[in-house]
Amino acid sequence: MAKPLRIGIVTDGLVERVSGGTVHIRNGGVGVYIYNLVKHLQLIDPINEYYLIRRGNGGLDIYHGERTHCLFLPPTARTAFGITTWQALRRLDLDVVHYPNQFGGTFLPSRLRRVVTLHDLTPVIFPAFHPWQRVWGFRLLLRPALRRAQHVIVDSAHTRADLVQRDVVPAHKVTVVPLGATQNAARGVRTPSFQQRYDIPARYVLTVGVLEPRKNHSVLIAALRRLHDAGEQIGLVIVGREGWRWTDPLLQADARLRSWVRIYRDVPDADLAEFYSRAEVFAYPSLYEGFGLPVLEAMAYGTPVVASRASSLPEVAGPAALLADPTDAAEFADQLLALLRTPALRSRLVAAGLERVQQFSWQQTAQQTLAVYHSVCGGGEPATELR
Repeated sequence: MAKPLRIGIVTDGLVERVSGGTVHIRNGGVGVYIYNLVKHLQLIDPINEYYLIRRGNGGLDIYHGERTHCLFLPPTARTAFGITTWQALRRLDLDVVHYPNQFGGTFLPSRLRRVVTLHDLTPVIFPAFHPWQRVWGFRLLLRPALRRAQHVIVDSAHTRADLVQRDVVPAHKVTVVPLGATQNAARGVRTPSFQQRYDIPARYVLTVGVLEPRKNHSVLIAALRRLHDAGEQIGLVIVGREGWRWTDPLLQADARLRSWVRIYRDVPDADLAEFYSRAEVFAYPSLYEGFGLPVLEAMAYGTPVVASRASSLPEVAGPAALLADPTDAAEFADQLLALLRTPALRSRLVAAGLERVQQFSWQQTAQQTLAVYHSVCGGGEPATELR
């Protein structure tokens, strides 16, 4: 019987917040990914030992799992690139270390096996959407970090194609491991105080994601204007934490629309679930996504989706959403109107969305990632295509 692997996972990308005495995930998709990956590895793997490595302490339950050990480094340690962590990692005698937030371990000795999860290439493809420090970090370190890694995980076939076409890393070193989605979500939740607490319109289009230019909120304001011109008295709710260089789209909106738009930051998980459940339609006009987890989350709560036709979003949504050009407010408005006014289409997409979500589970994400760990450590070859 093979000895258990000693697997390190760097969890700096999982940001925490404390609310009501309880620790929650503070950041968006990356934090949700890291948490659920670790949680489900703990659930499915009764053999291997896991070492969670981060700057500062971690308060979430994953840091207390069976066969789980923690290495909490000083807040100033450079865990991302491995410059100051090698001495600490060497003592752990790891078989493999996983950097699940873009890339890392650039300067670690080659004898330490590395797996990297790259979620997207937006700092390379759309540098205007990112701070210059991040853009230059990608330009200087992405290629050497990925080439020195034993294997690269990506969330979608689209990101894999971006990597291979740019000759960043050879195809045989890249595996597509899709993210998971909420299973058996509590749909139709209506708590008595919700609408009063948030002062939301009775009917609204919802969008969820980091408040940043790439999410393209301005096209939804323009689409909302067209919906009102067509006689639809419906609001727009934008939920997300504030990101880099985000400009409130209401600053350029018509005065008549401002009372119909709500923007909420740092919404608790339970309330976010109710935002999804109450929405008439979920809209996601992002200009580029490595995956687009909110699309699946909306489907899980039985909300029909209109998504951008760009990047990985058609791949994730499949036949369960209407698609539109993210630069075309008229097309977005037309697709939204179709769902608002065609009950049969709405019902079909709700059913298709619930079926689509079943194809994306965090357990599957963990199983496929574990297969990558084993392959890197000499236990077989991972699949490289999205199934």
